[in-house]
Amino acid sequence: MPSRGAFLLVLSTIVGDTTLVASSTDVNSDGGAYQNILGSTLRSCSYDGTALTGYTRTGYCVDQDDDAGSHHICINLSSIASSGQNFCSVTGQSDWCSSTDMPCHEDPNDSTCAIENWCVCQWAFASYIEKAGGCDAIQEIQCDAINMKALEAYKSNTNKYGKALECLYKRCDLDMSSYSYALSSSMSSAANTVRNGSTATDTSSTRRIMIGIGVALAAVVGGLAYITIAKKRRGRANMMGEDDGSTGWKRDDMTTETSL
Repeated sequence: MPSRGAFLLVLSTIVGDTTLVASSTDVNSDGGAYQNILGSTLRSCSYDGTALTGYTRTGYCVDQDDDAGSHHICINLSSIASSGQNFCSVTGQSDWCSSTDMPCHEDPNDSTCAIENWCVCQWAFASYIEKAGGCDAIQEIQCDAINMKALEAYKSNTNKYGKALECLYKRCDLDMSSYSYALSSSMSSAANTVRNGSTATDTSSTRRIMIGIGVALAAVVGGLAYITIAKKRRGRANMMGEDDGSTGWKRDDMTTETSL
């Protein structure tokens, strides 16, 4: 029978290993926690025995400033969609979705793993839904591994990403009242933008009209001033005899002969 000390050592090891596993699942490699769309800590998208995913290849759909594609959506690329096509074929990409020689989640040095769960671009995911024929026609998504940033991005532009937003709400059983609020907020924001744009346009038009009137008035005043000055000059010329106004001769036309 093992001693009490040996038992405690084994128990300590088990607890320690469990803690490490929980840590690697709940927190990304940088040590900072991300939130998933369920409102809890972001879970790892890939897992042991499958290809390692994530923009930073940590297994998580993390948010990175230099990730233009925003790879925040965790989708099961090995699942079967109703259309029979996977994410790659529907979005017009080469079929990397079916790769079986990728670095493994548990050992990146071992390149013998097939892709299963994968962090895909949130913008491509929105296009995928459209091209696949709707939310019900796409492959499975892993809600607890989808970054909250995707939900926030879709909410910021429901006119363009409303279907993707609705799909996440339906597939992940989120509160639809929150979805309705997001739609109304986005529509209100869009309306305000239109109103502000109209006001700015009206103000700009008014300014241009006022400037035009000012230029026209300046031209009229300038013309009147020119006419007035011209009349005064002609009056002075008549008084000096430079032009009698009838014969057309001028004083300058007269010549004087001088005898030597």
